[in-house]
Amino acid sequence: MAFFGNDKKSSSSTPKPKQTTSVAPTSKKINSATIITACMEITGNLQGSDTLHVDGKIIGDITVSNTLVIGKSGLVVGEVKAKNAIINGELQGSIQCDELEVMQTGKLSKEIHAKHLVLDGQIEGIIMGGSRIEVLENAKIKADKIQAPTITVHGAIEGKIIATELLDIGSKGSVEGEIMVKKIKTAEGGRMVGSMSTYEAPKPKPQPTKETPEKSQTKEG
Repeated sequence: MAFFGNDKKSSSSTPKPKQTTSVAPTSKKINSATIITACMEITGNLQGSDTLHVDGKIIGDITVSNTLVIGKSGLVVGEVKAKNAIINGELQGSIQCDELEVMQTGKLSKEIHAKHLVLDGQIEGIIMGGSRIEVLENAKIKADKIQAPTITVHGAIEGKIIATELLDIGSKGSVEGEIMVKKIKTAEGGRMVGSMSTYEAPKPKPQPTKETPEKSQTKEG
């Protein structure tokens, strides 16, 4: 499925109305690279095996086994699952992926789960990184919780920060809130405000042991 903008000039001076496509109630499968242009609005869930580029508006969940790109004019309202994601526009919903890059114009809200994150936009909610989170200079993050083994900060984070291995604050970085770290590194000019405690990995719960039933004792008369 592919939607492409019409570059031909219209003979009429009357502007064309925005196209609205409904995909509900069943999901629409994407079998090749798909472009949702700025003039398109889609309501319904999308599922596919290739790249999806969104410059228009989608209200519904998206599942792609390759890359999701939300352009500057793009808006997605729903839950997203993808291998990789690049956000220039806005996502109002949760996302799960391997690699996530939020550009300077990107906006995300709700919950993020990814292995590696590069953040340079505006993010609110819960941010969970499997290996590393890089917060670039333009990033403004308000986090109910942001957690990863390594968090590198060159922008601004406000909220609950958990670095299970290292929190690295650059010279232009700012961290404010409840901070839990195993190790911390702060460059000259870096800012840290709030409470700080040492991160300790939760201890594994003891496995329940089977109790050996007591043998009944008999008294001999």
